[in-house]
Amino acid sequence: MKLFKLFFMLLAAASWLGAAPILPEKDPEATGAQVKLLEKMQGKHPRLLLTAERLPQLRAYYNSGKAADYRKQFESKLPECVVPSDRKTSPAWGQEMGLFRMPTLALHYLMTGDKKSLAGCKEFLQWLAGTANWTEGGEPVIENTPEAYAKVMEKLLKMKPANENNSDTTAAFTMVGAALVWDWIYDDLEPAFREQFRQVLWQHARAMYYGGHLARNPGGNYWRGVPMYNHRWFRDWGMTLAAVAATEGKPDEQWLLGKLRGELQFMADWLAPDGSQHEGPGYGSSSGALGLTFQVSDECFGTKHLEAPFFRNVSMFALQESAPGMKEAFYFADCFTKANSIHPFYLKTASYFKQADLMDGVRQYLKSLENQWGVKDYAWLSLLCDDPGLEGGQYTKLPATYFFPDLGITILREAWKDNAVAAMFKCGPPGGYKLNSWRPVKQAEDGKFPYINVAHDHPDANSFTILGDGSYLAETNRYPLKPGKLSAGNNTVLVNGLGQTPKGRPEGDEWWQPSNDDMTKMGVITAWKDAGEVVVSEGEASGSYEVYRDPGTKKSRPALDRFRRSFVWVKGGYILVLDDIRAPEPVEITWLMQGAKLAAVDEGKNIYSLSKNNGHCDFQLLSDSEFKAVIGVSTANDHSKLLNWQQLQATAAAKTAVRFVSVYNPWHNEELKLTFAPENAEKAVITVSGKGFTDSWKWEAGKGKFEASTLQGNRSGGFEVLINSKNSVPPAQ
Repeated sequence: MKLFKLFFMLLAAASWLGAAPILPEKDPEATGAQVKLLEKMQGKHPRLLLTAERLPQLRAYYNSGKAADYRKQFESKLPECVVPSDRKTSPAWGQEMGLFRMPTLALHYLMTGDKKSLAGCKEFLQWLAGTANWTEGGEPVIENTPEAYAKVMEKLLKMKPANENNSDTTAAFTMVGAALVWDWIYDDLEPAFREQFRQVLWQHARAMYYGGHLARNPGGNYWRGVPMYNHRWFRDWGMTLAAVAATEGKPDEQWLLGKLRGELQFMADWLAPDGSQHEGPGYGSSSGALGLTFQVSDECFGTKHLEAPFFRNVSMFALQESAPGMKEAFYFADCFTKANSIHPFYLKTASYFKQADLMDGVRQYLKSLENQWGVKDYAWLSLLCDDPGLEGGQYTKLPATYFFPDLGITILREAWKDNAVAAMFKCGPPGGYKLNSWRPVKQAEDGKFPYINVAHDHPDANSFTILGDGSYLAETNRYPLKPGKLSAGNNTVLVNGLGQTPKGRPEGDEWWQPSNDDMTKMGVITAWKDAGEVVVSEGEASGSYEVYRDPGTKKSRPALDRFRRSFVWVKGGYILVLDDIRAPEPVEITWLMQGAKLAAVDEGKNIYSLSKNNGHCDFQLLSDSEFKAVIGVSTANDHSKLLNWQQLQATAAAKTAVRFVSVYNPWHNEELKLTFAPENAEKAVITVSGKGFTDSWKWEAGKGKFEASTLQGNRSGGFEVLINSKNSVPPAQ
């Protein structure tokens, strides 16, 4: 079998060996309106992210007390800012060289006039001028002569298709650093080398477009042709900065500039208006990359991409997605443990939209992570993006409750403090609604929807997490590879032992793949209401449980008719979760809840305790059906390393309908008790009592597939809340 695989790999390689070079001798004739630099940018350098006119103001800020923290981080990076001894571009996907070291050195020269930094910048450019393949690097040192560099350029122009050479993320990150350094020290470069490196930048921008976007390289099909994907945003970043640095808008540059203009408009058209990112809070670096790309386009060509609602809201998304204490995030989708949701570019968006409270929050977040990789290394960007004139904000004034409609995410916290009780509830389609709205535009004649990249999304509709006492208590999956993306690693339910899948796709993929059909009904928020002390978010996720038969285990299930979950936050009191699950034939439903540690407090009453570090949260589970509860180990993992979280697996006997009711006590209220009194298949009364209060909740099932349930909550001498299909319509985008 291995020999056959090797044979076909060699056969594929051989087919590319006979191919023409990636780059044609010249580009096609341009069509459409000419792409021109703004008059104030024509023939001017620097032009990327800063201008000569801004430099005095920037230097004053750099030397001021307001920039002291950034300056300290920035200058501590300088000793690392040297060409790598192995001359490779690839460490940490190219980020270390292109995104951290090179811009740091160049900005230091602009701020201080340090000749050593200038010399280091020139060494970086000479290294890259002597390197044809920016995906790998490692090419031998060449003479510092025009003739030697010309030979490297000839090699670049003759490169044939292979992997993603000069069209992957490493090449893109290298292009970012190369473009910034060349642009920023333009006046200090010897004219002949300056022109030679301008051509290097232009040809690498062409190589990215031809090899990547036009698919002349064999690798990369996973990101081509789709909007809203981090790998495409990174490539556009490098391509844009290289092209804009090098261009003067000449006729022979118009074709590529036109393609660049269309590419950026395509990316802008399909951004989620609420600022959210379906790939998870750990992908703030990609929205920062796109934002920087748009900033360069806006400032050099006069586009208005940064005015998109996405960028108005992206810093709000990032801050809301930060868990109490700002040391990690509310996790969803693929995330490393300790992932954070902030990028220094959000200082720019907060400044752009005059959002003082958000500016304060981003500053506080960056301060809390000042020694973390990717934060201290980006101090050069913080210096450029912060606005010392925007003061007076307080992030603690930001809403403690927030809803992101594109992904169906509700964020709840009692206050903006480090040890606050907080929770997240999520019920939305893979990729979010905005990305899915692109699919009908490209729908095939046979009715199939086009591919979209949801590789980093998780099968987590109707899942939730809870934090308290400064720790995660009810946990969710991280970055699962082996085992792959399974609902068994999230706080949701299994049907006959099987979790959520897009229609036609197998369970447990390492990289989740989309259905060929519409996915917008896989997760739908059916009700949302913020009544102050009480907040309710309700989701319908039956569309995530289509008919399925697992070819390995032979397990099978019918399509669910309903999986309705009401998530009720009673601030300072408890969290109540109501589940209504229905199927066309008897099925076993396994209800899941996991945390770092889980122990039985009273098995007779189904009371358990989640705990982590010094935090804990008791919860109680009731049902209108008999169930068997065991404490097992979750499938949750981070890059194939099992997290060994303990998990309550409560399996109800096979029936066509089952309801679960659970209550959580992260505030440690004394004597918290739950009772569940079903009236019939459609109605029930739930009582939650504790020291000093008794709350009654009348629950009536929604009538239609996506019609809100009716939920009436009362506390004597306290709140009175009504949720129904008329008064609890979820906020639109």
